Amino acid sequence: MSRRNKEIKVGPESISLKEMRENAGLSIRKLADLMDLSFSRVHQMESGRENISEEYIRKFLKATGNSWGEWLKKTDSGKFQEDLRVKCHEALDTIEPHKLHLIYGLLTSV
Repeated sequence: MSRRNKEIKVGPESISLKEMRENAGLSIRKLADLMDLSFSRVHQMESGRENISEEYIRKFLKATGNSWGEWLKKTDSGKFQEDLRVKCHEALDTIEPHKLHLIYGLLTSV
């Protein structure tokens, strides 16, 4: 297993791949067949274990019936950042008050 496969970097691209696949009504295995790739390769892309190349995106879009414009709208990093910010705020509301100092320390150490 390569070093990159051990590192998980979930971002707007990998999240969008999964959402667009599911919206097309395809399983990972069916998509892999349509793209003439292995099941594990498709899974690695969606799970953030592999860098997503433009060639992969083009094959993916063809197999799912999506356009390049749809891909760009879906992966708009500003929208992803805003969604992530909302999710972080929601998560903060669920943290026990005595643990908030730990979260604050993490946030200010960056």
